[in-house]
Amino acid sequence: MARRLRPAPPPLTVEDRQLRWARRIVEFGILDREYFETMVGRRFESDIAAIEFYMLNDGSRGLSLSPLIEPEWLNDEQPDSRFSWYDFLHQESTDLVATSPVFDAARYVAELDETDRAAVTTTLGALRHFVRHADSTTLMPVSPGRRGERPTWGRERARSLAVARDFADSQHRTRRRYRPEWGGADTAEARARYAAGLARLQVERPLVSIVLPTHNRAAQLERAMLSVSDQTYDNWQLIVVDDGSTDETPAVVERLSARDPRMTPVAQAPSGASAARNTGLAAATGTHIAFLDSDNAWRSTHLELALAALLQEGASAVHTGLRMIGLNNTGDAADESKETFRGEEGDWNDLVAGNFIDLNALVVEASAARSLGGFDTTLKRWIDYDYVLRLSRDFGVPRYVDHLSVDYDNTFDPSRLSSREGASWQEVALAPNVIDWAALADAAPDRPADLVSIVIPVYREWRMTRRAIDAVLADADRHGASNREGASDIDSASDHGAPLRVEVVVIDNASQRNVSATLAAWFAAEPRVRILRQDRNRNFALGSNLGLAASTGAHVVMLNNDTEVHPGWLAPLVDELSDPAVLGAQPLLLYPNGTVQAAGTVFGGDKVLPWHFLAAHPRSDAARADQRSFSAITAAAAIFRAGDLIRWRGFDPIFANGLEDVDLCLRALDERPGGRFSVVPESIVVHHESVAPGRSDAQIANRRHFDERWQGRYPRIEASRYAAAGLLLAGIEAGEPKGHDVLVRSSRPLIVRPPRDVSEGSWAGRPSLRWSLKHEASTFAEADALASRLRDLGQEVVLDAPDAWYRSSASLDDVAVVLLRDDRFVPQPGAVNVLVDPALASDPLVAPAFRLQIGAGARVSAQALDDRERLIFEALGADDGLDR
Repeated sequence: MARRLRPAPPPLTVEDRQLRWARRIVEFGILDREYFETMVGRRFESDIAAIEFYMLNDGSRGLSLSPLIEPEWLNDEQPDSRFSWYDFLHQESTDLVATSPVFDAARYVAELDETDRAAVTTTLGALRHFVRHADSTTLMPVSPGRRGERPTWGRERARSLAVARDFADSQHRTRRRYRPEWGGADTAEARARYAAGLARLQVERPLVSIVLPTHNRAAQLERAMLSVSDQTYDNWQLIVVDDGSTDETPAVVERLSARDPRMTPVAQAPSGASAARNTGLAAATGTHIAFLDSDNAWRSTHLELALAALLQEGASAVHTGLRMIGLNNTGDAADESKETFRGEEGDWNDLVAGNFIDLNALVVEASAARSLGGFDTTLKRWIDYDYVLRLSRDFGVPRYVDHLSVDYDNTFDPSRLSSREGASWQEVALAPNVIDWAALADAAPDRPADLVSIVIPVYREWRMTRRAIDAVLADADRHGASNREGASDIDSASDHGAPLRVEVVVIDNASQRNVSATLAAWFAAEPRVRILRQDRNRNFALGSNLGLAASTGAHVVMLNNDTEVHPGWLAPLVDELSDPAVLGAQPLLLYPNGTVQAAGTVFGGDKVLPWHFLAAHPRSDAARADQRSFSAITAAAAIFRAGDLIRWRGFDPIFANGLEDVDLCLRALDERPGGRFSVVPESIVVHHESVAPGRSDAQIANRRHFDERWQGRYPRIEASRYAAAGLLLAGIEAGEPKGHDVLVRSSRPLIVRPPRDVSEGSWAGRPSLRWSLKHEASTFAEADALASRLRDLGQEVVLDAPDAWYRSSASLDDVAVVLLRDDRFVPQPGAVNVLVDPALASDPLVAPAFRLQIGAGARVSAQALDDRERLIFEALGADDGLDR
């Protein structure tokens, strides 16, 4: 009888693999379930359920199963980058690594007694041993380099739980507020809930003034107006403000208002939605105010139940539930299948995290409405958000009425402000409601003069941020700039006056959890560092302004998180502000390869976006140019007086991660004609210039906002700045417009080096060339010696380390001299490439325009050379390589 073969098992699904890993992680014995449940804001029936949730939902949230493990930290520490953190622990290799800022397995094992140390041989073993044996008094085996005292396990776990709780609260505040089903009270339930208010309503019968602005909405307006006529509460006046319509809207208003004397038509020249609402408010005579847009409609019981709730609760304002039609995305149509519902209670923190109160659902006491001073006519979007924020700030957040009473058209319409204008208007609306500029201005004179506040906005990057902060603190400690208890304040190791104290304010722009959690754990014992996580990404402008508002120093430095300060960077910047004419100063910003990233900001005239002066040039070009005074500087690293920044109201949040620093500088110069901004070459900061996700999403909108504000007032073209460096701005290369509404084209400067002769010395009258000496560490001495010889001959010399061999400004070089031990260099097009190592004398690489081989056995016919080539041979002392 033939033996039957067992069929092949079905392939494992992703879910199968995740479940297998979840079970294995349970076996690790390191899950802190209370900590994880606190972080995600929910409870689990078992450890396996908690870990399954982690495996399926971690994604970009950056979750962690224990205060002892930060997965990204562990991944950076473990030796094989191919492994995930749980792969590494599962393999149980004998590598002892740090799993978080507060748990270093090698340190933990080293501090065990001899018996336990022999038994604990892996990182997972160290974690298990700690979980089983540590008590609240056990000192944490913190990672090397962490500042301050070592916390106990009890204190560290309590701190971690607090951070996890804050994250869960933030996630709740930013949850999706739309739901697929209503699920709230029906009309009968709502009437029963507000029976006392309904009884008062029938007796008091307050007049409600309804403000309805409209512009070219003839097709939608009738539905909105008739929904008011259908209200079960009938003591109202409807004020329809026609904001300069050019379609059939006036006819619709006239026809419907003629049938109902409670409807009052008002016409005005086109002035915008805010002005139209203000016109309506001025005409209102009721004791209560309600708002309705011409795209939307009320259900018949809206006024009845909103007023009843307001009277019963004794509130100044209430709001009701909405049915939303569409998703306000391009291509949406008025499709009933796309309906969602919104409506819930919330507090001030919920409101700051995002608006959940729609103007169409709002009913407010007229006295409260009038005290707000109307709607902000400068806003082009999120007008209702600003209004609700001001209302909530002064009178408390409106109470929620659990009643579905508004049908809201949320489909995409390019003529509607919410579809046409950019998202940064949300930050514009929010900013004055979360920053009390007047109070900051009053307190500014009391800020300590010796304290410098370093404001660092962060988005999804803790590694560079940690390095940036560590560099700032290390320099402060090195130069006696510490404000820690008992720290020495003897000489500052510089000649820049009294030691400076620093504080660092980190604004985490709603990164995934592990960013602020990791930074908080690393700097928990450092009193000079505060980490303030935002519920939403506030972009660079508002994020920096929030950091300014939280700072306490008389001077404020805006510092990108992808920078690294050089020793002694801060005091020269502070010194620069001792000149009252200097409104702000930046260091010389360098790329990691040592070339210039920004030595100031240069303008090219009207309609030309500014650019960084000498970007990608060798640092020696900046030294030759010696340009200190500019119309604008970059906020990647810049110092200001706190009082000035506060008076200027910081950066304008209308700019979303671009041009906000240039705009700030131009506004400052408007206020202080004759003022200037400085570049301080004695201060060096390296800018790694990382690109955060979404960094350039609003580039076109930023250009449009900038040009609308400054067109006709751009600083004049600044070509003369390059002359001091021996260079010439030959023109501006225009880029192609991107986006249909962009008003300014991208551009870049065209820089050339004009021919020149040596003016003095033995080579007077002979050409002065620009030489680039490409060296590596082992040939730096030879390169430096050659540079001295060439400079003595009146030649211009640049030394390029390997990272700068291929800088974009290399096109300015006449000669590329390569001092290498191998053939790694790719010749520079357009330059004379000189390879000086004898081993390269017979190198077969194809050269660009010219190639000179200088070394043992290499000979060149003098008759075959032009004047420049002969000069190169002579300057290099290689005359004996010529056949005369």
